[in-house]
Amino acid sequence: MSQSKEPSRHFKRIGILMQESLDFIGESAAHHKTQIKVLAVPRFDPDHRRAVYVVRARGELVPVELEYKLSNILFQARATLDRAVFAASHANPQLTWTRQEDVQTAFPIAATEAIWNSHAARKHIAHLGKRKIAQIRSIQPFVTGASLPELLNDLHRFDKHREPLTLSLIADPQFPMPFNHVTDHPAGPGEWWIDFAQPNPPLAPGIELVERRTTRPMVAAGPEDIPVTLAARIGGELVDVQDLLWDTMEYVSRAAEILEGQRPTVANALAAYFAAERRQLAAFQRGMLDDDWDEWLSIANPQPEAGQSFRRPAVDREH
Repeated sequence: MSQSKEPSRHFKRIGILMQESLDFIGESAAHHKTQIKVLAVPRFDPDHRRAVYVVRARGELVPVELEYKLSNILFQARATLDRAVFAASHANPQLTWTRQEDVQTAFPIAATEAIWNSHAARKHIAHLGKRKIAQIRSIQPFVTGASLPELLNDLHRFDKHREPLTLSLIADPQFPMPFNHVTDHPAGPGEWWIDFAQPNPPLAPGIELVERRTTRPMVAAGPEDIPVTLAARIGGELVDVQDLLWDTMEYVSRAAEILEGQRPTVANALAAYFAAERRQLAAFQRGMLDDDWDEWLSIANPQPEAGQSFRRPAVDREH
């Protein structure tokens, strides 16, 4: 009787995870919009051919409550995977399990095939059956190239060692600063360049963010608004939180549907939706850079390939 109720229990947990993830994205976006102000203020060299934009900020950039909430969401996502594989592997009442085997039952996440082979030999995986084992293998990071599963695994290990999840505010790379508060030389700027002073660092007051150089002196420049996004530092890598949560929702849903012997209907729907959102964001970015909005305006009802965000590495998902 208890086994027949297990699928609905898993998907209830996933539903809660999705709602908490979406609420977190909305809460962090609202905080950025209403509670903080982040500017890049220019500081000229004497010849006015180079301006370094320094960060000025007002308000608490990353409230500690957001770090706590995100850490809990991701930890629950990892726990949901473990509960799902436990239920699937223990579904046969004729099998007996030692306490040690129960404790070691966890959803496998493998960065290499050798690690996968080690996981696949364990009792709780071996008893899932060939089809489920093949399907679980197909979503492993060594197969797909996706970074999210490894990051979930890393976070799980960090949590055990009491290393906190840290969040940073960074300049959102999908929304370029237009630099429309610059007055160039009357004859034009000549050749000009805009570069990050360092690879998109965590924002803090006083950080040198952007360098603008011209071959003719600039007349004047004013502060620029910095479009910001929240990033999580996991395993030394800064990961956009919205992308992280989108991928988490899809991955957990896909794994749970595999373990319950269902078609990945929910996961494919999420993958299609998130891929469409990413395409729109990429088209919006190109519109801002090129002042050509035809592509962005033409995206009305895209039909992306189901599940594509876990079939290619993260760097290729928008293209």
